[in-house]
Amino acid sequence: MMKKVLLILMMVWCLSAQAKVTLPSIFSDGMVLEQNSDIKIWGWAKPKEPVKVTASWDGLTVETEASADATWSVTLHTPAGSMDVYEIEFNGWGHFSISNVMVGEVILCSGQSNMEWSVGAGFIGKDKVVEEANHSDIRMFHVDYRTSETPNHDASGKWAEANKNNIGDFSAIGYFIALKMEKELGVPVGIINSSWGGTPIECWTPQEAYDNCDRLRRVNEELSQGEWGPCRPGRIYNAMIAPFVNYKVKGVAWYQGEENTNNPSAYTDMMFALVNEWRFAMDNDKLPFVYAQIAPYSYGSGKGVEIRERQRRALDIPGTAMVVIGDLGDTTNIHPKQKIEAGERFANAVLNHIYGMKEMKYEAPLFDKMTVEGSKAVVSFKNDEGLHLTTGKSPNLFEIAGADGVFYPAKAKIVAKKKGANTHYSIELTSKKVKSPVAARYAWSDTAWPNLVNANGVQASCFNTLEDF
Repeated sequence: MMKKVLLILMMVWCLSAQAKVTLPSIFSDGMVLEQNSDIKIWGWAKPKEPVKVTASWDGLTVETEASADATWSVTLHTPAGSMDVYEIEFNGWGHFSISNVMVGEVILCSGQSNMEWSVGAGFIGKDKVVEEANHSDIRMFHVDYRTSETPNHDASGKWAEANKNNIGDFSAIGYFIALKMEKELGVPVGIINSSWGGTPIECWTPQEAYDNCDRLRRVNEELSQGEWGPCRPGRIYNAMIAPFVNYKVKGVAWYQGEENTNNPSAYTDMMFALVNEWRFAMDNDKLPFVYAQIAPYSYGSGKGVEIRERQRRALDIPGTAMVVIGDLGDTTNIHPKQKIEAGERFANAVLNHIYGMKEMKYEAPLFDKMTVEGSKAVVSFKNDEGLHLTTGKSPNLFEIAGADGVFYPAKAKIVAKKKGANTHYSIELTSKKVKSPVAARYAWSDTAWPNLVNANGVQASCFNTLEDF
């Protein structure tokens, strides 16, 4: 009898000793790691448990030991991206491995419903996209909805390959970004899709940014709790971004803003807060952000154009690029169906801004400056190459105002001036009701459909020269 008891106790001891090393869900079969990088892999184990990690791309083993709080981490150096498939082996008081690992480029895609919008939800050209989905080197990690009042270390989600069985669950915008990246860069692409429809920017930003700024906190309090998601600072960030801040990504693609038409006045500052806080958390003060300017839609509040203008002004954040998709919108549908074209433009911006491929054109005409010549206001643009009209005989939707701040429709004329090998364009604005212009604005309505485009075929962004509007 005593021998039996001792045997049972010995078995219990052996089982407890074989505490399994565990990992966050992002480290799992099918994952994509950033190429040519020192990447951090972390997890949990019993205190003092030895942990050995071996990657098949170089066969080197990195060793560590779990701390008293049951955590551990190691750093591996990844090779150049290729179509090779790897395995990472973990040994502690047990053994397991992650298989079907690829090395290439990783982008974090986030925002609300237009980023979340899946291939399966539909868009123009969906059937062909699904039929051609056969890209084992494009993978997406879809993050499940979660909220938390404190930062989490793990999230619910899994990696999936871009094939006919899985493509319906992929973010459409994220997939089209990855598709063009794979084509142009020739390496696998991983997309972390952490997005949630109907959510404002505040809940994607660490709460500290709002605790430390009375103005942002007051503006957030203007929002009332909706039925589609949280609205208070940090709630989604803690559960759906914080778990990935140590996972190496090349940049961020952000598509959000529609929900903040309910409190647009501080959106530029809120973008600054989000970008700065994410960069701080990811220990990368140059982390590139490529974001969309929301498309025209009949919000009913007249606040959509304010968000678009404040997004334009957020370009003052170093290391950011803005994708203008006004010509791809639908004023009756907050979810425009031209997802292929929007994704292509997003991809061009990512490749241009992050990877330096300047031949990938995405830039829209953006307000640069206004000068006054008597009763005439002269507006110039950045990215003005080939400025021309899509309809009509003159640019539409321009207005000017005098010292009283009242705007009136303006007659507009494109003026081209050759300077060396280049031609620069400006718009001359006049109105019989404004003798001395002090301000100008353009496409100033939620549903404005401008007729002014550049050589890239992209509509000019709205603007307002007034500091406060």
